[in-house]
Amino acid sequence: MLSATSKSTRILLAFTSVYLFWGSTYLAIHVAGEHLPVAVVSGSRSLISAILIFSICILRGKSIRVPHGEWWKLILVGLLFMSANNMLLTWGEKMVPSGFASLIVSTLAIQTALVDMVIPGGERMNIRGWAGTLLGTAGIILLVWPALHHSAAGYSRPLLGVVVLLGAAFSFAVGSVLSRRFVFKADTFVATGWQVGAAAVFNWMFAFATGGLRHSDWTWYGVEAIVYLSVFGTLFGLVAFTYLLQNVVVSKVATYAFVNPAIAVLLGVLLLGERLASTEVIGMVVIVAAVAMVIYSRVDSGKREIVGMAGDAVE
Repeated sequence: MLSATSKSTRILLAFTSVYLFWGSTYLAIHVAGEHLPVAVVSGSRSLISAILIFSICILRGKSIRVPHGEWWKLILVGLLFMSANNMLLTWGEKMVPSGFASLIVSTLAIQTALVDMVIPGGERMNIRGWAGTLLGTAGIILLVWPALHHSAAGYSRPLLGVVVLLGAAFSFAVGSVLSRRFVFKADTFVATGWQVGAAAVFNWMFAFATGGLRHSDWTWYGVEAIVYLSVFGTLFGLVAFTYLLQNVVVSKVATYAFVNPAIAVLLGVLLLGERLASTEVIGMVVIVAAVAMVIYSRVDSGKREIVGMAGDAVE
């Protein structure tokens, strides 16, 4: 009985961690982006996360070497996850509210299904999947509709922000499909370290090349946001998510994909004073429903399908 209770408690804590830490990353990205250039935010976050992951591996006596021929695949996926996706997400949140951004990015589950379908050998969507895709498209239109007539307070380029955020979700979708196709033999934690480490190198090179350090404003708020993203968003969130995959049925784990946007919207309203128009609220509900439809139309594919959609596992 004690063992069962202990496991139940761990599962509850893991779900709480995934929901709260990943749902709050949009708020932290917004805060970090207010003080620091995009590449500096992404580079700092990736570097801290990589150091933490490799340090844990070394302390546990785990080799950080990867099987021959896998290094370039890990680097490619890492650049899609933590460079393209992460920098576009940070840039996009400079143009739209954080809660709004989370709803746009939540379409990555739909985009993943579409990318997987068009690549040779991919899985075809069933009727429920197509219905969810069409519903998600309608939800995006409802969400963006108010921006066609007026800009949100303090945000002058909402439409460009939507395009950028869709690009962020697309880059993650491509990385997700490639990750599953590659079928890495390396330890999951070690593989994540390589992906994040590769992104850290690229992001800092980009930051130096674009003069990001010269325009950095290293405030306490900015630094705290980056540390939060690195420790809680990436490290703790990943550990909790991996634990859930090993101990809970996939259909329950998949709920993060539509719970996290709701948390992001709530935090944006409570802490940043963000507001959604009535049309945007309807769009939010439609998108969340669409994402749920697409995910559960593909959940029989197994755990790796959900792993590939784990936006904030590396986001």
